[in-house]
Amino acid sequence: MVFRISVFALFLPMFLGCSTSGNDIQYTIQAQNGHIVQTGLENFIKHHASAYRGKLAVLVTNHSGTDFNLQHNIDLLRSKGILVAFVLVPEHGLYGFHNEYDRTPYHVDTDYDVVVYNLHHFNARTLRSMLSIADFVVYDIQDMGMRCYTYISSLKLVMDALNGTARELVVCDRPNPLGFLGVDGSFLERGFYSRHVSSFPAPFMYGMTIGEAARYYRGEYAKNVKLKVIPLQRYRREMNYHETMLPWVPPSPNLPGYASSIVYSAVVYMEGINVSIGRGTPNPFEYIGAPFVNPQKMARDLSELGLETFRFRPVYFEPSLSHYKGRKCGGVQIFYTGGVFSPTETAYKIIRYLKKEYPAIYWYRHGTRYGVDNLAGTDKFRKAIDAGKDFSEFKKELSGENEKYLSKRRKYLLY
Repeated sequence: MVFRISVFALFLPMFLGCSTSGNDIQYTIQAQNGHIVQTGLENFIKHHASAYRGKLAVLVTNHSGTDFNLQHNIDLLRSKGILVAFVLVPEHGLYGFHNEYDRTPYHVDTDYDVVVYNLHHFNARTLRSMLSIADFVVYDIQDMGMRCYTYISSLKLVMDALNGTARELVVCDRPNPLGFLGVDGSFLERGFYSRHVSSFPAPFMYGMTIGEAARYYRGEYAKNVKLKVIPLQRYRREMNYHETMLPWVPPSPNLPGYASSIVYSAVVYMEGINVSIGRGTPNPFEYIGAPFVNPQKMARDLSELGLETFRFRPVYFEPSLSHYKGRKCGGVQIFYTGGVFSPTETAYKIIRYLKKEYPAIYWYRHGTRYGVDNLAGTDKFRKAIDAGKDFSEFKKELSGENEKYLSKRRKYLLY
């Protein structure tokens, strides 16, 4: 059975083709039935939770910590007799509500009757002391497989805090929504560490699930963490997220659908320049623009860059958040049409075009650093664009760290 739905209503997109009727672009998706992939949380509740009955847990999670039926892990753990001492949450809070970092160090959540602490307010030493009251720690958050996505930095922080202690870390694995894109971008170079945006020692796209990433970090860096990864069932790393048949719970406020999440992998680099990337619109990370951009010209020009997995539609939009808030911007809407691509190459070509075409485009600085350097994990990305180099030239300048990483990564893979 085949449904035809507007791209604006996409929930679990399976891109098998497209047709155009006027300005309405539609995609065809094949309906599927059944619960294919079982999350690490479901695996833990079914097969492992009984061994932890009566024990005191600290839970690292947020709104994405649900099972197939959207039951939250707090309720599921308690139903198995596991006591939840308190909850640690990453950026965006327990409900994924905050667009920026939650400024409150802790609060009592009356719905779940639990104290909630914000990880962004604590260092590893303080966290180690906080975790000392627990028998074990559970980490269950939907990741995006990107070094700049702050949840992987939260995992690293928790592992650093537990390194050398007797407390077990149980990581409930979840699919990598961008795993089908493989490994991409620069390995994090020394000097470009950023506590939340770039702290995990890996390429920009590290090509692992959160459970595999925990195995890798323990094996190579935090070697004295008592780690137990609860694997996914029936998962293949080349899967698109919709193929898992798991519901898409937006992992953060500006990734409302899977389509925006795929485009995000490239567009996030553009947080390093003075353009709006659609925050505060119905299509965050699918819109790129600024008040001085000509949308018709930009759409035509980007279509000639050879980015075969994308289409570009001229648009005007008014963001209600972040850059150019409340101002009319011209730009494009980016449509992903299926297939594997390089997020770094896509971002490189679009940013190089923008900087060449619009003299008003500049790199954002945060103190002594350029924001894009933190995102990319290197200054080579920015400097190559400023020098007008082709992407192939930039790629040659990257160190051999990715080859070393791929060799090390192999022994930590589960799927």
